[in-house]
Amino acid sequence: MKNSKAFGNVLARVRREQGFTSAHQFFKRVGGSKSLGLAYVSYWDMERGKKLPRSWRLKAIMAALGVAPHSARAQDLVKAYFTSLSGSEELLQFLSGPAKEAPDLPSRELVETATRRMLEQLSVNLTLEQWKLCTRDMVTDICQTYLNETAGWVTAAELVKATRFKMPAVKKALKALADGDIVDLSGDKARGRHGGKTIPLLPLTPATAGIRAALRNNCNAWLAESRLVAMKRVSLRMTKANLDQYLQHLENAVKLATVYGGVNEDRRESAIYFVDAKVYKYLPKD
Repeated sequence: MKNSKAFGNVLARVRREQGFTSAHQFFKRVGGSKSLGLAYVSYWDMERGKKLPRSWRLKAIMAALGVAPHSARAQDLVKAYFTSLSGSEELLQFLSGPAKEAPDLPSRELVETATRRMLEQLSVNLTLEQWKLCTRDMVTDICQTYLNETAGWVTAAELVKATRFKMPAVKKALKALADGDIVDLSGDKARGRHGGKTIPLLPLTPATAGIRAALRNNCNAWLAESRLVAMKRVSLRMTKANLDQYLQHLENAVKLATVYGGVNEDRRESAIYFVDAKVYKYLPKD
């Protein structure tokens, strides 16, 4: 482990790019030692270049950071990890072709790359406690979504009309969201503090599994009574390698929807849509 500092620098950079302003903030927001399986000082030593994690622990850290397996940031981390292990990039050069003088990407990939970079700048992370607050009940969860996707002040009456929830339940939810520093409250009006920002889903760790399950249950229950706008289906045989490549494009395509949306749209001429892309292993049965 000749150059742990190089890995630490990349780890700290990726952590910041994922929306965590400090190592301590990241450690606490993802559930601390319960999720990562190590003490804070051990993680801090990694960022400071004093030690390298085991390979399986690096995978867990990447998952907690919300780094996609085939993303550029994942590649940066893995490259820095093996460079630190070997002491140089000499062997890694055999894994990639010669660098090109200028990018030669299909227009689709250029759009995906630009969109991903834009989303990274517009992302904000909620704390673990704020996520727990959103799962307290369906009313709180849906009201938070509406406020985050709407610019300016929203009256309780507008929320009642949009959600069909009862007024007392809406007011109770708004009070809870205000107490949790997720929305601002002024009389019977509320305003999301993160309006227009993308809020990435919590990474799956032991500490967040229950929260993610509750959010998923709320979403499924809400979608069951929502109007389906469009659906496309296809079945095909492909290799695991091709599936992995397609899933990356699918993820980018879903994120691309953000380009078409905006919190400042006229509320009378717009609605809030939910994009849900799923891929099933169809045959043979496991």
